[in-house]
Amino acid sequence: MDTKIKKLQEFYQREKALVTSPFISQDLVLNKELLSGVLQQLDFDVEGNVLDIGCGTGLLSTFFDAVDFYCGIDLNNHPGYQVLLDDKHRFLQGNALHLPFAAEQFDLAICMDSFEHFPDPITAAKELYRVLKPQSSLFLSVPTYANVAGLVKKWAERYGGYEDNSWAPFDFWKPQELEHFITPARVKEIFSRAGFKRFDLIGFDKEVVVGLFPWIWHPRMPGKLAAALSKSCNLFARPVVSMWPHSSLHTFWKLTKLDNTR
Repeated sequence: MDTKIKKLQEFYQREKALVTSPFISQDLVLNKELLSGVLQQLDFDVEGNVLDIGCGTGLLSTFFDAVDFYCGIDLNNHPGYQVLLDDKHRFLQGNALHLPFAAEQFDLAICMDSFEHFPDPITAAKELYRVLKPQSSLFLSVPTYANVAGLVKKWAERYGGYEDNSWAPFDFWKPQELEHFITPARVKEIFSRAGFKRFDLIGFDKEVVVGLFPWIWHPRMPGKLAAALSKSCNLFARPVVSMWPHSSLHTFWKLTKLDNTR
């Protein structure tokens, strides 16, 4: 396990500019409007104490400037972590398998596009459950491979020269470190075992084209053809994703910890 964590840490030290989240642009700008809309659609209360797992350089801290307390934690020690923004914002180096917090400390946890890389997802899910207060929730953004992209992933890792748990359509099909085969069924299995009881899920209409036609991000795909495919897909993406959320490349979740006494 320590070897996997070290390899993952080294990968993100090398690939500091690699961004695979629909909420963050390639030039490292947070799309606050999209994040706010998704959280509102999933009926999140953005208040109290907030924990951001896999926070990277801490971009989300600017979104949670009005909460009581924000803490970001990441495998790597980024330069900004040496600066205490104020008494309401802190950064820590660590990992989700051993969270340095007492039980029931947080009103909201965020895990944005990092969970698919965790070497022991069940332990991480249990830790997230442990530090959340009863009736509190986890926001999870995660790629899903219960679509055509998943079929391509299986083929690429078996026949296409990619190592196991490495193929993803991001960054022109660049191999990732521990890019696990995540599906909605797998998310429910993992977090149910951790103790979460309620699961709310939505897809992302802007990424239906990638979920159903991942070749659109292939390095040899002509730009004009990619643009035409994307434009055509946008005509039906919204009704498709509303009926089949995992047609999208990413899915967004609200996972709720209920009071065990109920």
